[in-house]
Amino acid sequence: RCASRAAGFACAGWLILFGVIGKFGAIFASAPICVVGGLVLLCFSMVFVGGIKILSSQPLTRRNSLILTIAMAFGMGVAMEPQLFEGGGVGSYYSKNLAHNVGFWPKKSVCKTFYMVPHFLGTASVNARATTTKASCQVGNFTSSTISEEDCAGLGGKYTDAVITPVVVDSCISDNGHCCTEYDEGKNMWRTSILLILKTPYCIGTIIALALNLALPYEKEESPKALPA
Repeated sequence: RCASRAAGFACAGWLILFGVIGKFGAIFASAPICVVGGLVLLCFSMVFVGGIKILSSQPLTRRNSLILTIAMAFGMGVAMEPQLFEGGGVGSYYSKNLAHNVGFWPKKSVCKTFYMVPHFLGTASVNARATTTKASCQVGNFTSSTISEEDCAGLGGKYTDAVITPVVVDSCISDNGHCCTEYDEGKNMWRTSILLILKTPYCIGTIIALALNLALPYEKEESPKALPA
């Protein structure tokens, strides 16, 4: 029930203080995860109960029910399926690779410079994508790719070394997130911001509710003028 601007300014001041001065932020960062988890659980439970209280104070019409249902479906959906908009979600071992390769907005779409293989960080299967011309030994009219350089010299043949042509790979070259050497900072910023909104239940639920509230018309008996005060 607090609508004072002073309370908002005070909260903003504390947050700025914790973010700018590392010593203050470190005090809270050093809190045990079980304490932080309990605090977050209590905080968001209070927000949820507050939302129920607001809903109970308004007539639950068919229009309001539809808006609530769809908004909660999206909010709970991204909470239970975090990989819905970003590949890999938050718990997968290969989450960085999946986020780069697949998803609503793959990270490879904002990459400026990809890795070239063969690369010392690349897996054998990825490095095998490089174009390779095998070594060969030519003795007269006979050519073989299985004769070693020493044997070829002993036969008086002409030995040609193997040639490896590097190839650009737009997918990840290893299993732990080596996917791009340089990202487009502007596009990556927009990608991160939009996916953060879409992956956060409170954000996407609120956006869906606002959009539906603006788009869905009132029925005659449900119009604000017709509803009792």
